[in-house]
Amino acid sequence: MSVLNPHIRHILIGTVAVLLAAGGASAQDDPAARAGSAPPTKVRDWTLRFGIVVAETSGSTSVEADPSTVDVRLSGGGGGFANLEYKLSPLLGLEFGTTALGLDMDVSAGAVKHWGTEVDLLSMGALTLGTNFHFIRTPSVIVYAGPMIAFNRYSKWTVRTGWDDGWWPGDHHHDEWVSVRSRSDSEVTWGAKIGIDIVLTKRGNWTFGGSLSYLDASYEFEQDDGGGRASIGLNPLMFSFGGGFRF
Repeated sequence: MSVLNPHIRHILIGTVAVLLAAGGASAQDDPAARAGSAPPTKVRDWTLRFGIVVAETSGSTSVEADPSTVDVRLSGGGGGFANLEYKLSPLLGLEFGTTALGLDMDVSAGAVKHWGTEVDLLSMGALTLGTNFHFIRTPSVIVYAGPMIAFNRYSKWTVRTGWDDGWWPGDHHHDEWVSVRSRSDSEVTWGAKIGIDIVLTKRGNWTFGGSLSYLDASYEFEQDDGGGRASIGLNPLMFSFGGGFRF
């Protein structure tokens, strides 16, 4: 067996020592290596949110119909939602969403005594496109807000309502009926939203959250076979809550 030249042996030993020293310095300069932690968490660009919506509306109006006015009032309602957000940057996201609502509607003839109606629910579906500004971002909480535009579709309906003008003693019994139908079927409008996501898991993929949003929406209707027309402001204020998944 040949023996290495002493000069070559010294060069090899010095090279190994330099490499070992460099490796130790790299480990000390790497925070993850010093802490003995795992690599940084994967960046999650997409967020899927879904859940329940509770809506509040307070619109009311009257249609000038023959032989009497017809009163229309809206109150609360509810439904569901789903949206998908793509993070364009750490501060800005683009969101595509859909919301389905059923709003309580009361329609009655504007007389002393009226009969019931044939429908009492207005359906509304909205497709939304918005931008979310993530102005609070921590490992466990994300708060966002931004404007949106919406394409709304409404249910078509006809209501037949009436009253009895012969209920006073001595009057002849006589029923009056009037029909009102919807004119709106869709519209493009605007809105705004503010929301919060709370991270539930260590990996950061599952969340729970809620949002408060507003849509500037209106609905038109008219007397069936008549000239009376009116518009009512829906303007739903919607509180949404549910789960989310980031990927």
